[in-house]
Amino acid sequence: MSRIFAIAWKDLRSTMRNVPALAMMLAAPLALSALLGFAFGGGGNFSISATKVAVADLDAPVFTSSSGVASSSAGQTVVGILKSPQLKDILQVSEKPIAAARRSVDGGKAAAAVIIPADFSSVIFSTSSTTPRTAIELYENPTQGIGGSITESIVDQALLELNGARAAAQAAAAVATANGRSHDQAVQKAIKTFVGQGGSSGVAVVQRPPQLGGKKSKDVGITGLVLAGMMVFFMFFGASNVARTILTEERNGTLPRLFTTPTPRRVILGGKFASTYLTVLAQAVIIVVAGRLFFAIDWGALDVVALLILAAAAVASSLGLLVISIVRTPAQAGAIGAGVYLVLGLLGGSFTGTAQSGTTYATVERLTPNGWLLVGWDRALRGGGAADIVWPVLIPLVFAVVFFALAVFRFRRRFA
Repeated sequence: MSRIFAIAWKDLRSTMRNVPALAMMLAAPLALSALLGFAFGGGGNFSISATKVAVADLDAPVFTSSSGVASSSAGQTVVGILKSPQLKDILQVSEKPIAAARRSVDGGKAAAAVIIPADFSSVIFSTSSTTPRTAIELYENPTQGIGGSITESIVDQALLELNGARAAAQAAAAVATANGRSHDQAVQKAIKTFVGQGGSSGVAVVQRPPQLGGKKSKDVGITGLVLAGMMVFFMFFGASNVARTILTEERNGTLPRLFTTPTPRRVILGGKFASTYLTVLAQAVIIVVAGRLFFAIDWGALDVVALLILAAAAVASSLGLLVISIVRTPAQAGAIGAGVYLVLGLLGGSFTGTAQSGTTYATVERLTPNGWLLVGWDRALRGGGAADIVWPVLIPLVFAVVFFALAVFRFRRRFA
């Protein structure tokens, strides 16, 4: 055991004197994460500002109270939906005359203008089966496509509710007519009741799935997710830089001479693995601490973070040794290793965090060790416990054992 640590300590000192390697291992992931995090929200949660919408309601109410005051308008129902508290973080609505609403869009002060026609209520509340169609105009600024799409989606949903209310009212009218109430009275009462309730029957609710560890899930900042991916990705390069000392010593002739000593080869390879493992372990710890200090990232429970770091270091170290066991020169190690790590980074989601682009991509991510590690980091960042990262830790460790076994096999044949 002392020989293993002696070999590891020699390689560690050599790595600490390699400034370019240290910059690649530590500065690069922090810099990239900071740039990507700030680009997508300054290190907080990914979000977009509320879309500014101008509303011009030209609609004329059709229902009046006994005092003659207008009491119902389908147009005001749409405006109420757009201004609802549930949408305040998405839409910033202001009511304006039609000309002012259009000017707001033309001048870039609003992403879209919602123009409700004068005949909107008369069409919606009409009792005739041959009622002419009406349309809400969406006047958009073409340079703010996302805001216009959001507004259109919400208005479409409001119209869907109103159209559904009208269809339901028509059906209710047939029943009411048979009970002695006039058709017109039945339709108007049914629609007025439905619209007055906001277009919802109240029987359907949104249910959130159980959270990790039975706790409320935390909001996860984009910088944390990106830094986790960058950390794992650059741990591969860090391990490769340390393991490359095998090639250097082989070229200088010191490694073959070392193999002629009484020191068993497994001890020599164990020392190389230990130096690689300790280096990337220190690299991960420094990045995690820096992420906490510089970006205020709450990585999660200490035991969860420790398990993920240990597993990531094992994968990176064993993969680095496997790549070095295949190549013959440092140039080959740089080219082939970079290709292998880049492919794993792309397939495993190191550059996209845990954002899923579809079920196929999610499946591909699970075929890589770094993909599983990022699943674990995502759960840790969201407040998960050790029980939530069992598979994201065990499966990468299986990869590490396989990589290390293949590396030992290759080295035995190479230096037989």
